[in-house]
Amino acid sequence: MIEVLNGGTRATIQDAGRPGYRHVGIPQSGAADKLSFALANWMAGNRWDAPAIECALGGLHLRFTESTTIALAGAEMWAQINGQNVKNFSAIPVASGDILTLSFVRDGCRAYIAISGGLKIPEFMGSASTYLPAEFGGYEGRALRAGDKLSASNRPREAPRKIPTGYTPRLSRHIVLRTRTAPEWKQLSKPSQRHLFVSPFIATPATDRMGSRLRGDRIDSGNTLSMTSSPLLPGTLQVPPDGQPILILADGHCTGGYPRVLQVIRADLWLLGQIAPGSQVSFRRCFKDDAPEILASRNSFYSGDYGGMIEGFAF
Repeated sequence: MIEVLNGGTRATIQDAGRPGYRHVGIPQSGAADKLSFALANWMAGNRWDAPAIECALGGLHLRFTESTTIALAGAEMWAQINGQNVKNFSAIPVASGDILTLSFVRDGCRAYIAISGGLKIPEFMGSASTYLPAEFGGYEGRALRAGDKLSASNRPREAPRKIPTGYTPRLSRHIVLRTRTAPEWKQLSKPSQRHLFVSPFIATPATDRMGSRLRGDRIDSGNTLSMTSSPLLPGTLQVPPDGQPILILADGHCTGGYPRVLQVIRADLWLLGQIAPGSQVSFRRCFKDDAPEILASRNSFYSGDYGGMIEGFAF
């Protein structure tokens, strides 16, 4: 029911991911921005974790061959149906023959297109998420390209829904991440520790679903030549010998040999998916006792305060 006319910069099929395999080197993957992904599915009447399309940086063109409802969320990409502007973070009816176009990204990095009922995608290791480095999951283990055809599933769904005022996430080209110190934090010099929280970094063109190489003040991590490879998670900030940090994202390696100096708190992990090349990235200190409260408050905001807006929202 959906034909890809142009795959854009990079569009993939993602769901909530495949947890439980990091011990064999397979990251959880899934939607890089799970908050926007969940909101798109909620607006389309789906379960929050139904497979959807993740479009990075824009350029995606889709033709619908049957009438249905779609929902857009995430980065602002000047979306249009048949040349007419449509609103981001909204559910939109489409008719047979309608064409959705996502132009260049203005704020954020990744947009999500959810289809009523979700996409019909075979699962691999319990997930429909695309993991590009290993070429499995999603649509033939690769990014979408012109000529691909997608079908909606027959999963149970509800009527399309509208996000209440005040529940739409705000995105910008300056990403602020709350963090806790990581195991090798004390290896940093005092000036480097201060620089991490004072000076913004710029995401370089070496930014994708695996990670983002940042450019900014040089961070001195001391002698790291003999460090043993250690576990990494999305949101881990590493410092290689050149002093320019690397931020691990959704598809990042499960282990690494550079000092781990910061860890983004769980409540802010969704923002990692909105880091585009050229984005400013700033880090803020979050104390140990505050992080669980911030997460509980965020989850309650979406799953409790509005009568269960996103059932099971706990990521």
